[in-house]
Parts: sequence; C-alpha cells; structure tokens
Amino acid sequence: MSKQEQALSKDSTIYSYKLMKRMYHSIFKIVPYFIVLLLILIYKIDVQDWLPLLLGYPIIIIFHMLLVRAFFQYTIGSAMRGWSFRPGIFWCGILPEGHASIKLVSKVQLNLFWIGLAFIALLYPWIPAIWILDLILFHTWVLMPRLWMLYRFRPYRQSGLIKITRKDTSCFIQ
Repeated sequence: MSKQEQALSKDSTIYSYKLMKRMYHSIFKIVPYFIVLLLILIYKIDVQDWLPLLLGYPIIIIFHMLLVRAFFQYTIGSAMRGWSFRPGIFWCGILPEGHASIKLVSKVQLNLFWIGLAFIALLYPWIPAIWILDLILFHTWVLMPRLWMLYRFRPYRQSGLIKITRKDTSCFIQ
C-alpha cells in the first residue's frame, strides 16, 4: 500500500460527523433550574399537600416512559432499538443511546408534551385540583429544558443528529 492510500484509509471513516452546537449541562444551568422549581413549590406549598409533591415527579417519569413506548409502537410500529431509560438532570427518561435524528427526538418530545398535558387534563374529573396542578408543574418542568435545547437545534433539524450525554447535549451534521 502506498503512503497516499495509507493516509486516506487512516483519515476515512464510514460516518463523518461535524459538531454544529454543544450545550453543556453546567452547574450554572442546573442550579437555576432547581431554584425555579423550589420557588414555585414554596409559593404553593401547603402542609396538607405533601403527597402530590412527593409522588408527582415519579408519576410523571413513569407516564413519560409509557407514552414514549406507545409512540414507538403505534407510529413506527417497532421496538425502540437504540433507546433506553437513562437518569439525568435535564434528560431523564427513555432517550437515544447514541446519535439520533433531531427530527425524531423533537417529534417524540413534542408528542410527549402535548399528549401528556391532554391526558392530565382528562384526569380533572377524577383527581383533586391540587394533583392536577402538581402533575402539570412537574410535566412542564421536566420537558421545558428538552424543548428549549431542541428549539436551539432547529436550524439543523432536517439532517442533524443529536447526542445526549450526562455532561452535554450535542448537535451534529453528517
């Protein structure tokens, strides 16, 4: 093999991604995220309403997992290959394990947001109003950072890929 062929094979890859934008999950973003939740909870807290506060977040996470599973089953018609549950600050739930299409992730998150709000609203006749408010609070609190990041990646939506890690969320172009 000639030197030129060796250099070409060394530099060539099947996939070549170009990083377009990276959003770090820094302490400067995490602290205000939790302060907003804390201020809302302090403002609306009542000693008798601890149960909805304690159960609201786990209920929403379980509900999100069921909705994402249903989304994949009924829209794509297949199992969620490459998606699994991952805990995190801004991204907690069923997420892509590697690179995924920004278009797909956006579609999943937007459906999750609107279907979640609709389902919570449908529960209104059967559960107390304080539970409805807490579920809406946790639902929007969980999804707003995700939707904000996806909004920031919208110029790359058609051909972009997203990679979600514990430290950052990155946008790549193939």
